[in-house]
Amino acid sequence: MQKFSLYVGLNDKTTKMQEISTIQAYKLITNIVVANKVDGFTILEANGYYVHEDKSISIEKSLKIEFLFIDIEVIKKIIKDLKIALNQESIILQKENVTSEMI
Repeated sequence: MQKFSLYVGLNDKTTKMQEISTIQAYKLITNIVVANKVDGFTILEANGYYVHEDKSISIEKSLKIEFLFIDIEVIKKIIKDLKIALNQESIILQKENVTSEMI
C-alpha cells in the first residue's frame, strides 16, 4: 500500500506572497479533497523553502496533506485542482510504501 503526501506552499506563484490566509487555505483544500470523494486525510502546517522557475526564492507557510487508502488517479486530480485554486507552480507528491490498516 502507498501513503501519499502533498506539500503545498501557500505563496502565490505570480506575486510570490501569501494571498490567502492559512485558515482559508485549509478550508479550500478541505473542500477540494472532499469534492473528490476522499474518506479521510490529515493536514499539517509547516514552513517551506522553494526556488521558483525564474530562480527567485520563497520562504513560505506550507501545508502537508497525507492520504492513505486512496488511488493515485484521485491524488493527481486533487493536485491539478489545488494548483489552479492556489495558483501554484508545482506541488510535491511524495509516495511511500507503508503497511496500514483501518481497525
